[in-house]
Amino acid sequence: MAGLALVTGGSSGIGLALSKQLAARGYRLAWVSLDQDELDRAKAELQKDAPNLVIDTLALDLSAADAPDRVFQWANGLSPDGLDLLVNNAGLGVYGDSATLPVSAEQTMIDVNIKALHALTRAFLPAMEARDGGTIINVASNSAFIPAPRLAVYAATKAFVHHYSDALQQELAHAGSPVRVMTVCPSAVSDTPFKSRAAMDRVRTFASFTATTADEVAQDIVEGLERGARRVVTGAAMRRALWLMKLTPAPLLRWMTGRETLEM
Repeated sequence: MAGLALVTGGSSGIGLALSKQLAARGYRLAWVSLDQDELDRAKAELQKDAPNLVIDTLALDLSAADAPDRVFQWANGLSPDGLDLLVNNAGLGVYGDSATLPVSAEQTMIDVNIKALHALTRAFLPAMEARDGGTIINVASNSAFIPAPRLAVYAATKAFVHHYSDALQQELAHAGSPVRVMTVCPSAVSDTPFKSRAAMDRVRTFASFTATTADEVAQDIVEGLERGARRVVTGAAMRRALWLMKLTPAPLLRWMTGRETLEM
């Protein structure tokens, strides 16, 4: 048995695809997602092929101020051995001009994408160190690499995830900690509910050559996990594009990014 893996947003999209991969590797699963019906459907889907698979679920709004503490207390009650793997995957996007989007919508995005991720990381890190090991996977985005028009706050939240997680991993390695932090930067995922929920169905980036799928992202994550990677850029096309981005003049790169995040 590989141990207990807590996946936020585990009942859909990348979280669900990754959960299938983790279950195949012997992990017991714990999911935190917003909608109980979605949790129940996804659990039934996985247990149809693996009836002995243990999946614990918690329906919770991660934007609530007390949500990280409730998740921590709940997860601690699931296993006396503690958590082996924390996947901070839950996130949301709000698409549109930042000057006209509801401030409350952008603040909710900050609460989930930054505050909850940070609080959960800080909550589980000491416990993982005390049990002499564990891995924290924080899901950022390719949007972390450059500002994105009409995704201004979303891209900024993912830049935080990327920089925070990378710096934290360096600190832990320097201190000789047994805990590893891995940052995941997926390209646009074409087959998850994220696109519709963010009202981004007509955004070019989801139809570009760098677009990927939830299954490809999940496969890249588990391969990175198994080889001890500190950062994983998911999608083979996106990895190639990232090298080209490094050679592209900044004004041209900003124009290209703006073109990708505008509607078709």
